[in-house]
Amino acid sequence: MLLADAYLEKGKPTWNARLSVDHTYPLQEAYVNSLYILFKPLVATPPVIIERKKDKRTGLVYKSIYFKTLKFPCLNEFHALFYNNNIKCVPLNIKNLLTPLGLAHLIMGDGYFDTDKQTIFLCTENYSLDEVNLLIKVLNKNFDLKATANKRELKNGIIGWRIRFSKSSLDKLKALVSNFVIPEMMYKLGIEK
Repeated sequence: MLLADAYLEKGKPTWNARLSVDHTYPLQEAYVNSLYILFKPLVATPPVIIERKKDKRTGLVYKSIYFKTLKFPCLNEFHALFYNNNIKCVPLNIKNLLTPLGLAHLIMGDGYFDTDKQTIFLCTENYSLDEVNLLIKVLNKNFDLKATANKRELKNGIIGWRIRFSKSSLDKLKALVSNFVIPEMMYKLGIEK
């Protein structure tokens, strides 16, 4: 989840971390609710739906659904792994951390099925090209999945990189993660529920 949209917050370096989960409402409500059930013992309040500010790019107002855990010392270890100077990064030891379950959460959080190209992409634009290439290497080494880094120029001129799975790896990818993907998110694998 931390490779995707989930994030850890620390108000000050000496404070304990808390996990924040925030996704588009209502499209990803089922996913947030499934995560809430998983983390419920660490959460004081159930998921909340909020209306966001008007998007400058589209002019539309979006809603999201989110929850946050309480602050815990056990989350500090993950903050140390996934953050460098409070900027989210791909841990150098990701090969030891990424499992099929973790990959399923990465897809549910930041993946999509491109109907035109008939493949799955991971929205990894917030990571450097080196980090994206590290993820690609781990996907290949750990799971024998073929993927490439696809350049994407954002409207502000910044270059980002998405991971594109090879069509030859799609069946293997789906078999690897489909038992962990909730029914409401199967569309991200190109599978109708």
